[in-house]
Amino acid sequence: MAEEMKDVVEKYDRESNIRTSVAKPVLWFITIAAVTLSIFHLYTSYAGALVDVKQRSIHLYTLMTIGFLIYPILKKKGKGTVPIIDYVTAGLSMFVGIYMLMTAERIIQTGGRINDTDFYVGILAIILLLELTRRVTGWGLVILGIGFLAYGFYVKLSIYPELTSPVVLSVSKQIIAQLVYITEGVLGTAIGVSASYIILFILFGAFLGKSGMGQLFNDLALAVAGHTKGGPAKVAVLASGFLGSINGSAIANVVTTGTFTIPLMKKIGYKREFAGAVEAAASVGGQILPPIMGAAAFIMAENLNIPYTKVILAGIIPALLYYIGILLQVHFRASKRGLKGIPKAELPRLKEVMVERGHLLIPMFILLYLLFSGKTPFFAAFWSIIATVVIAGSSRMLAVMSAVSLGLIFGPALTGGSLRSDWWELVLIIAIPAAINIWRKFLKIEAEEVDIKDCAEALENGARTTIPVALACGAVGIVVGIASLTGVALEIANSIVSIGAAVNSPLIQLLITLVLTMITSIILGMGLPSIPTYIITSTMAAPILLQLPLFQELTGSTANAVFVAHMFVFYFGIFANITPPVALAAFAGAGISGGNPNKTGVQAMVLAIAGFIVPFMFVFSPEMLMLDATFTTVLLIVVTSLLGVFLLSVTVEGYINERVPASLRIISCIGALLLIYPGLFTDLIGLGVLVLLIVTAYVKKSTSSETSLSAK
Repeated sequence: MAEEMKDVVEKYDRESNIRTSVAKPVLWFITIAAVTLSIFHLYTSYAGALVDVKQRSIHLYTLMTIGFLIYPILKKKGKGTVPIIDYVTAGLSMFVGIYMLMTAERIIQTGGRINDTDFYVGILAIILLLELTRRVTGWGLVILGIGFLAYGFYVKLSIYPELTSPVVLSVSKQIIAQLVYITEGVLGTAIGVSASYIILFILFGAFLGKSGMGQLFNDLALAVAGHTKGGPAKVAVLASGFLGSINGSAIANVVTTGTFTIPLMKKIGYKREFAGAVEAAASVGGQILPPIMGAAAFIMAENLNIPYTKVILAGIIPALLYYIGILLQVHFRASKRGLKGIPKAELPRLKEVMVERGHLLIPMFILLYLLFSGKTPFFAAFWSIIATVVIAGSSRMLAVMSAVSLGLIFGPALTGGSLRSDWWELVLIIAIPAAINIWRKFLKIEAEEVDIKDCAEALENGARTTIPVALACGAVGIVVGIASLTGVALEIANSIVSIGAAVNSPLIQLLITLVLTMITSIILGMGLPSIPTYIITSTMAAPILLQLPLFQELTGSTANAVFVAHMFVFYFGIFANITPPVALAAFAGAGISGGNPNKTGVQAMVLAIAGFIVPFMFVFSPEMLMLDATFTTVLLIVVTSLLGVFLLSVTVEGYINERVPASLRIISCIGALLLIYPGLFTDLIGLGVLVLLIVTAYVKKSTSSETSLSAK
């Protein structure tokens, strides 16, 4: 079974395709480089980052050096040894990184002008980046990057009547400078966020993993939902949602939780395709679930220059509707087929789960507190990591981290500096977890303890896990750099808008453009992780919507319009993972369940139907994203939208207490859309449909019961 799961992981999740064994000196080098890089990022998150080009170069090229040593050239070959070519490429990556550090100041002072040596090193950097990206994420991003490179050269060279050697060299230098040496391409915003926020949150996840957080999520889900109708499917939804938000990879999450939940779903009677689809839909949803949202939220906040908390708040209602929609369909399917849950005797008790591992939720609360109190994401991540080690650490780690933390808080004052104004908050952030840890040790409550070895492994695993993210951010920088250099994004936007412009009605024109943008976003997101998906869709697809006057009018302001457009394309780019023909998350679920991949993909789309509808709704009512909304408005939207999702689930499954006939399912679908769409008039009609449906189902069930009694 373990071998089968390993094959599934390697087939659908390229990021897991690493060498299984390497020589000890190489392994030591990888460990030292990874741990050092993680410590470097922890240090700069506290003391302040270097100049952008230097900080991002250290981040990217160090990870590339490690990457060439652990990712083989071919998927099925070279996993046991490191060939000479990989030592060469790793060495060249290190050389490029050092060269970037040495030339950064000169290139900044000359306004991005490069000499011949810079030019050739820049070409080498792009070749190395694309090759390692191919190894780690597959051909998708590489083909996209090469295509944009070719387009960039075509556009820039086509303006010259004659192509002489000096002209070609001049254009080539301009493109290489744009892509490699300034913060408009490979070292752009995406890699900047990877080098500041994302790696810290990945490290946070790595420390939580060492402390037993994954087991806590599984046990909590089992304790809360395992005994209910279709319990294992609900466990999959809850556990996969929480873990998916933290780990950032839908496919990896399917394999991680699916190996446990999918067999349980099949055991109680769910069909193979449905079991795989539940896991896939829930795992993909983790990318839109606050507070971490698969890390793409950090890039969105940085891109739009808005507080990270605004993205978190905006994601709450859509994510709630998405997961409630899946849970309701799972419940109705179980009721329709008479599927039971897991006997309570076989499940962990909620009280025991909370006593054993409930303390691990404290660092999550600390993270949210710091974010919503206005602290920067990397500050919040830094202190949340320390809180994790303090609350879950062994006696030695507790003492060491407490001393280090107090030194960081009071050190400046003791060396002649000034004490931070928020010093008392930081003291509490350390004191509360420390007190809980000491109390648990006093009561002899057994659970995972983080020791020095665990910390070192978490630092190494965090850096390793960041490699696919950093490469995707770097490779997508080529797309963004060429797009900004040539203006291709605006040309695509104008082309799609012109299709909708053939219709006179502004509303119909907007709907057509939204559908075309949705299709464009799904296509652009096929086979890509969440971060490059967001960057590409926000660069290529979001400008489409901003061309429409009605879209600007509905969203209320230019800032809101940009934010809503980015959220719209991001959602559909993410859902590419469950949209055939390239539904990688669904295919991974099918690989575990033994179901048909395409049928699993279609079923996952059906389960995620609320996710496909909600983005259209928040275009017409930005209050759903908590933009310029009052508490009353938000509450009304939540209640009516939840009722709408209930009707939507009834429509899909055709069941409440009894089977719902086709005619009522059509009416239910209309009522669902009216309730999800914010507005008093539409809500009243939708509520009428809901009442009609419930009364009809109740009368039908009562009639059926009376008939059964009469027959007896």
